[in-house]
Amino acid sequence: MTRLKPRMNKIACLTLLFCGLMLSASAQKNFKYQAALQKINSTGFYRISLQPALVAKAKADLSDIRVIDAKGNFIPYIQAGSLPQKDQKSFVVFNQVDARLSTDTGTTFIVENKTGLALDRLWIKLQNTAVQRKVNLVGSDDLKQWFAIQEDVPLQEAVVNSEGTYMQSLAFPTSNYRYLKILVNDKNKAPIKFLQAGVYTEYAASLTYMPITPVQISRTDSNKTTYVTIKLNDNYQVNKLHIDITAPKYFKRDVMVYQITGRDKQLLGEAELNSAKPTDLLIAAKAGQLLLQISNGDNLPLTIKGIEAYQSDESLISYLDGKQTYKLLAGDASVQAPEYDLKFFADSIRDDIPQISHEAVQKNTAYQTKQKKAGRDYTVFIWIAIIVALGLLLFLTLKMTKEVSKKAGKEKD
Repeated sequence: MTRLKPRMNKIACLTLLFCGLMLSASAQKNFKYQAALQKINSTGFYRISLQPALVAKAKADLSDIRVIDAKGNFIPYIQAGSLPQKDQKSFVVFNQVDARLSTDTGTTFIVENKTGLALDRLWIKLQNTAVQRKVNLVGSDDLKQWFAIQEDVPLQEAVVNSEGTYMQSLAFPTSNYRYLKILVNDKNKAPIKFLQAGVYTEYAASLTYMPITPVQISRTDSNKTTYVTIKLNDNYQVNKLHIDITAPKYFKRDVMVYQITGRDKQLLGEAELNSAKPTDLLIAAKAGQLLLQISNGDNLPLTIKGIEAYQSDESLISYLDGKQTYKLLAGDASVQAPEYDLKFFADSIRDDIPQISHEAVQKNTAYQTKQKKAGRDYTVFIWIAIIVALGLLLFLTLKMTKEVSKKAGKEKD
């Protein structure tokens, strides 16, 4: 028995290591794209800026983005918008609105954004809970017609404290809807208790945007209406459109913004183009083509010199080792948002951490290999190897048990 025990421990460790490596390698092959992270010189927290080219390859909620090191290990991160705000004085509580619809299922919580600010984060205060729920966030300007903003956002479990409440940040594409509704998927379950929701004005006012290029536009004028088609070379996340209007000097036109996906046309929102204020349209789109429908009335069509598209700043916070190299993975529609312990230590992250970015987005070579050899999918063989290894471990365990039993029987005799 003394000889078998070290051997069994060694086999068990090797088996677990082998299984871990196989599963990690298999998981990485499901991501279509990769981008090397900028080299760092010291260990610590870093803010990783996500460029439009990478966000275009990821899911709309960015849940399929992963940070990995040179050994293939997934590195924990949190979205930068989830960091708690230090200045509580700048927190504005939104008024709660009672406007539950008969079609709503589950708990609803509706608030009014009277600030007029474009938001990509909403902080909600909840009674402490340890249950797992997901919420959908929708927006409206009239409490009648609602538009999807973000779906299946997981609610975090409460952090241990003595207050009985906790704050969570909901991240979503930049929007300027007047009303925001949180719909909890808790049908036939005990409801979640929302206490309040609001925004840190200093954070909202400091939103920054990244340009998306190239932008191709075409237009047609007919029946007192101008149609402007905006084409991008990928399914970019678009949060702002700047329209350069050179004539006439005074104008005030209604505009409707649509997202085009194949043959589907989805209304993103309605706005106003006014010569008295910046001609920026704040939207939340994930598409390669948009359509502007401008109502001219009895006026001449607007002279549009050009249109610029922007993505709101998206970034991750991660603790990186200065001696390691890292890269980002994206492009796996089947994965869910990761759950890392790092979210419970957000208070330890300073505001002035260094910012890094990533290099050009490339196809993940592991995924390419898998695609080219469509007739030779080695996933089955990997699982067979794992099963064989586990079977060998079980066989040796049973053998050791029998020998121990025989030895114990002989000692009794």
